Amino acid sequence: MAFYELRYSLSQEEVKAGDRVASTSLLVGEWIKGAFVASDYILRDIVYTVPVSALHLPVNNSEEHARISRYIDDKRKTLPHANGVGLNDKNCIMTHTPAIVGFDASNREWCRVPRNNPEIQTYVSNMFTSNMGELMVIQSRKFPGEEFSGLAGIGVNLKLFSTWLEKVSVGTHGVLAIIDRNGKMLARKPVEPETLGKAVNNPILKAFIDSGENYRMLRTISPFDQEPRLYGIRKVEGLPFVVVVGEADRDWQADWSQRAWLAAGALVILWSLAFYTLYIYWERLKSFAELRKVRDELEGLSLTDALTGLANRRCFNGVLEAECHRLRRIKAPISVIMLDVDFFKVFNDTYGHPAGDECLKLVAGVIQNQLKRPQDLAARYGGEEFCCILPETEHAGAIDIAMSIKDDIAGLRIRHEGSAIGDYVTVSVGVATLICDEDVNCETIVKMADERLYLAKKNGRNQVVSEAG
Repeated sequence: MAFYELRYSLSQEEVKAGDRVASTSLLVGEWIKGAFVASDYILRDIVYTVPVSALHLPVNNSEEHARISRYIDDKRKTLPHANGVGLNDKNCIMTHTPAIVGFDASNREWCRVPRNNPEIQTYVSNMFTSNMGELMVIQSRKFPGEEFSGLAGIGVNLKLFSTWLEKVSVGTHGVLAIIDRNGKMLARKPVEPETLGKAVNNPILKAFIDSGENYRMLRTISPFDQEPRLYGIRKVEGLPFVVVVGEADRDWQADWSQRAWLAAGALVILWSLAFYTLYIYWERLKSFAELRKVRDELEGLSLTDALTGLANRRCFNGVLEAECHRLRRIKAPISVIMLDVDFFKVFNDTYGHPAGDECLKLVAGVIQNQLKRPQDLAARYGGEEFCCILPETEHAGAIDIAMSIKDDIAGLRIRHEGSAIGDYVTVSVGVATLICDEDVNCETIVKMADERLYLAKKNGRNQVVSEAG
């Protein structure tokens, strides 16, 4: 009986260790995703500010060339761990760069892949060695337009990845690592500088990278230090990176080994052992509580709504502010659509919250499908309320989109017996448009759209209001 109890307790310790490595790999992966979302905002601002005509060699206007070079370098300074920002023309020739102007980057992954794939607007490369001899990855974004006319790129050095690893711990003999999809080491904890940029020759890791799996847990021996560990290996969604978290067997088995020796050597101290086990369990609970706290903080900073997959309110506010700032320079229009699911509380009360969640997902899908341009943004503003940002969109165009969204949602024919205006789920919509200038701020257009949404609901719901009441 004691033998089976010991085997069971060992399996439980392994389950707990597995939960820890899974949570830690997810945490680091979400941090990395957030960093590249931030850098893409900088690239988006650059490609919508710098004219494509400036991507020209030889330089026609040296003063304008210098001004743009200063502008993109100022953008670079806002992003920690950025080595430089460069611009390339439609042939991938570097026109503005802190490195080598005129360099042909057509064979570089970060230019070649987006140039040859029209559906890709922004791209993050695997690690490579720059012309300056630095190890880095590059995030690039195309200039807007149907044809490839050039791109902007930010070089990010490997210190970015080390920053995330410094924030978490996996025990005395544990290991944390980030590699790219080519199997090259980007960061490691404990730090081993000689491994950076080198290929990790591990067939298990290579097979995982080549597979369709997003996460795998396994026990194996490290090829670097021969330490047996329990590993969690996770691909970072949408990016060419893999997070590896390993908790050493001797760390996660330490408490179990101690309990086994005590049980085998002195059954007479059973009560003492029971109190000691409770103490260890309490320590584990605190550890999980701390990890959950960090994970909750990360989710609070996330830019994506977990239920619908749309941007969340924090992302909406950030993009709206950035777009208003950009459009003020060219005094262009911006439109905002706000919509609310009619009688949604009644829907939840009638069909239950799981059905309510499924309803919101379907509504979000309709909204996203109606936004055809990469610069348009759909967001879940809160509860059953959604918002859209339509840069450089006239009022009539925004109304057409709003009407299509309203009609398509009605066309879903989601049964709603509690609705006071029909048998199916409908939405009320408010639309507002302003020309961006120095007197316009983000709050103004959101307030206008919200007031018109209120009028739509007040006037009977299931309608689009585009003018003030």
